[in-house]
This record gives sequence, C-alpha cells and structure tokens, in this order.
Amino acid sequence: MGSVQETRKLFTPLHIGDMHLSHRIIMSPLTRKRCPAGIPTPLVAEYYAQRATEGGLIISEGMHPSVMAGNMHGIPGMYAPEHIRAWKVVTDAVHAKGAYMVCQLWHGISVQIGGRQPLSSSGTNANFMNAFTPQGRVPTETAKEMSLEDIRVTIEDHVHAAKCAIEAGFDAVEITAGNGYLCDQFLNSKVNLRTDHCGGSKENRARFVLELLDAVIAAIGASKVALRFSPWGMVLMPLDADPISTFTYVLSEVEKRGVAYVCLSQPRTDLFLSEDVKWENIRKALKEGSVNQVEKIDLRPFEEALKTTPKLSTGGYDGTNCFEEVEKGELDAITFARWFISNPDLVEKIRLGLKLTERNVATTYGDGREGYTDYPAGEVL
Repeated sequence: MGSVQETRKLFTPLHIGDMHLSHRIIMSPLTRKRCPAGIPTPLVAEYYAQRATEGGLIISEGMHPSVMAGNMHGIPGMYAPEHIRAWKVVTDAVHAKGAYMVCQLWHGISVQIGGRQPLSSSGTNANFMNAFTPQGRVPTETAKEMSLEDIRVTIEDHVHAAKCAIEAGFDAVEITAGNGYLCDQFLNSKVNLRTDHCGGSKENRARFVLELLDAVIAAIGASKVALRFSPWGMVLMPLDADPISTFTYVLSEVEKRGVAYVCLSQPRTDLFLSEDVKWENIRKALKEGSVNQVEKIDLRPFEEALKTTPKLSTGGYDGTNCFEEVEKGELDAITFARWFISNPDLVEKIRLGLKLTERNVATTYGDGREGYTDYPAGEVL
C-alpha cells in the first residue's frame, strides 16, 4: 500500500459552473464504442455509475450533435428523443451516486453521408482521421468548405444538442474545440484556408468557435457550458503556424464569457502519433518550421489567458504526478482518461496511494462487458 494523499489540494472542494465538487479528480471523455445505433444501453449506465463518486465529475464520451457531425458506429448522438431518454437513465445512475455529469458535444469526423460531401473549414483532407465502421476504419473523403449556411446550421445543431443534453439530465455540456475536429479545423491556420470573414487572421479563424459558444450560452447559460482545447495538438492535423498567438487569443475571448471551465490537453497526449515519435523531434520540427521558436512546449501561455475561468488539464497524468500543478494553483483540477478505464475506483486508489491497474488495450473498443464493466476495484499486486 502507498501513502495516503487525502490532505493534498486535489482532494479539496472546487466550484465550477453550477457544480460543487468535493475533489478534483475528473473523468475525461472516453470513446468506448458501446452505443449501438448511437444509443446507450443499460451497460453504459452501469459503466459510468461504477466510476461515479460523491461530489465527483464525469465528462461523457463525445456525442454527435447531428448525423452530419459523424454518425460513426458505436458512437452516441445527442439530438433525438431516443438519445434523451436513454441518456437520462445514465445521468440518473450517476446522480444516484452523488456525482455530476457533463455531456461532451463532439462534431467529430466528417464522413460522406447520403451522398453528401463531408464538411470542414476548407476543402481539404489534410489529416482527417479515418472513420469508425463495424468493419474497422475507412478513409474519409476530401471535405467541402462549409458555406455560411452550413455554418449557421451547424451552430443550430449544437444549440439543439445542448438543450437535449440538459433535458437528459446532464449538469453541463462541453464543446470539443481541439484534437483536430471541426472547431479545431477552423482555428488551425494550416487547415483553415478560407478567404472570407471566417478565415485568415486569428480573430477570423476563431469566429466560428466563438459564435457557436455564444449561441449555446444563450440557450442554456454560461455556467452550464465548458470547452476543450488542444493548443499544441497534432492529432489529425499539422500544428498551427503560431499556436501561442492563436490560442491565447481565443482563450482570452472565452475568459470574457464566464464559462464553467476550460480543459487543456497536454502536448504529450497526442494519441494518434505513433509510439516511436518523441516530443524532442516535435520540438525540433517546431524550431525548423514556421512556428514561433519556443524553449519549452507547455500550457503556461494558455493557462495565463484564463484568469478567472477554472482550468482543467488532461494527458499523461497518473497516481504520482497529478498533485503538483493543482497544489501550486496552476490548474484547478486534473482529468484522467485511460486510468479510469481499468480503475473504476480511481479516486480512492489515488487517495490511498495504491497501485493502478493497467488496461487491456485490446478491449478498449468493442462490444459487451469485457474490458468495460468487468475491471475489479481494489489494488492489483
């Protein structure tokens, strides 16, 4: 048994939005592909309830706000009455454990649907991830540059989905604005090649994200809205030409809006990079490319743009390195992804300093209970 950590700041209360947390260990969004036809089953409710703690916070797996937002096999949606009813069972189970739950809205991979071309900020397939299907992944097609009407409809889809999420019992929604997905495609200077008022300058490239955010805030209130960014992200896309300028601008604008929180992904979390890619090589590429030269790739410039907004971070944390940044006040909470897969009692294990159970990568995605709800609680020796 390790040392008890319950006196650390990670185990003190935190108020974010309308939620009063009793500790600062948060479950990150985790795609598990166990929602057939996009609708969660009772097994999904069991999975989330296993990981819920009194005063804890769970952020759901990403949900598509419309069919055109992804419609991938096993990935849930949040736009139809069936979604609302099924997710209400899940949120009820989580609330019964005394926990809060946030719905992540994910305009994910644009795939060809019904003969329609997938959508993006520009007509490119620069790095879109392959789509999930029952047979595995299939390449996505070159995207169509979104028209102003496409942009308007997509914003309306997010507003509708946010209202559906609140009706389904979620305490807030988190808008995905990182990891190479649609909002990130507008922010990124190497993917957004538009020449209208939604492209070019950092202010124009941020317009779509901020207008979407404002519309969702108008619908459900700023205290029930959060965002996720990956400023140093190279998932699915090349790195922005000037991440510090781009993201400090958009985050300074988010700061004005009084949202519940912002979650920033650590640069070491780019899971779509091959295992042998080292961050030293990425630093070298940054210095040799058009990106402003930096001595250290970290989140500090972006954290400083958020003066009052609660700051969460995800990526590379375990039961030993999750304390310092919260203790120093640099972050307000830490979100864990893969460790929550194999440790339904992760909060207690970190509190007691227990050894964490490694996950079985082969069962991360798939069907059924194996690798989903069958991980035992307690220390594995």
